[in-house]
Amino acid sequence: MKYNLFIPGLILICVVTVYGLSGNPHEFAVGKCVLCHYDVKNRPMDLSPDVTSGCETCHPGAGKTKSHPTDLYPKLSIPKDMPLIEGKLTCVTCHIVHPAEDEYFAENNYLLRRQVRGVFFCKVCHKLDGKGHIVFENIHIGTYKVTDSSTRIDRTSLGCIECHDSQMEASVNGLGAGTWSHINNAFKHPIGTSYENISSREARNYRPASMINREIKLFDGKIGCGTCHNIYSKENFMLVINNRRSRLCLECHIK
Repeated sequence: MKYNLFIPGLILICVVTVYGLSGNPHEFAVGKCVLCHYDVKNRPMDLSPDVTSGCETCHPGAGKTKSHPTDLYPKLSIPKDMPLIEGKLTCVTCHIVHPAEDEYFAENNYLLRRQVRGVFFCKVCHKLDGKGHIVFENIHIGTYKVTDSSTRIDRTSLGCIECHDSQMEASVNGLGAGTWSHINNAFKHPIGTSYENISSREARNYRPASMINREIKLFDGKIGCGTCHNIYSKENFMLVINNRRSRLCLECHIK
C-alpha cells in the first residue's frame, strides 16, 4: 500500500519541481489542473487543499518572505476584481493565477492584478499619507521613548515604530533601546532590552529563554515588537499566541 502511494507522490513532486524551475511556471499544461484543483470543471474555486497551501506547493518558503498576510478577513473595502475566497484575502486576491486569460497581465509585474507595482498597487486598498506612506487603519497608535542610546533595536521593531508612533517625526534608523507605550499609555513594554540578562538577573520573576514558547521570538537575545506580535498571526492584536488568561505574558513573567 505504501509503495502504491509512493510512486504517484514521487511523480507529483517531479512535476511540481519542473514547473517551479521553468521560465513560465503559471503556463499550466492541459491535465495539470490537479496540482491545485479538486474538480476544475465543476468546482473551479475549490482548491486543493487551500489557496495558500496550493501556492506554497510550487513556492516553498513563501510564507516566510511574503509581504502581506493571507487567510484573513479584511476590514477594508476590496475591489471586485480582487477576489476573496470564502470571504478571506488570499494570494489570488492580489495575484493572477492564469495570466494568459487576463488582458491586463504584464509579464514583469509579478502576476499582480493591476498594471502598477509597489505602493501604487497597495493604495488600491490602503490609504496613503502626504509622504506616500501607507496608512494602516484599525491599528493602535502609541509612542516610543529611547532610554539607552548606546544600543540599537532590531529592524522589525524599527519598521513597527515608524508606522505606529504618530509622534515620531525624524528617521527611526538607529533608535536605541527604550519603552513602547501602547495607546493612552495603558501598557508599557521594553524594546531592545536583553531578555537573557533580565531573566538571569531576576530569575525569580522571569523564565529562562529556553523555557518560553517558540513563537515568542528574541532578536539577538533582545526583546522587540516581534517578540509579542506577528503580522501573520490570526490572534487578536496580532499576538504570537492567544493571550487568554494572560497566557502570553506568563510565558516570560512568573507571577
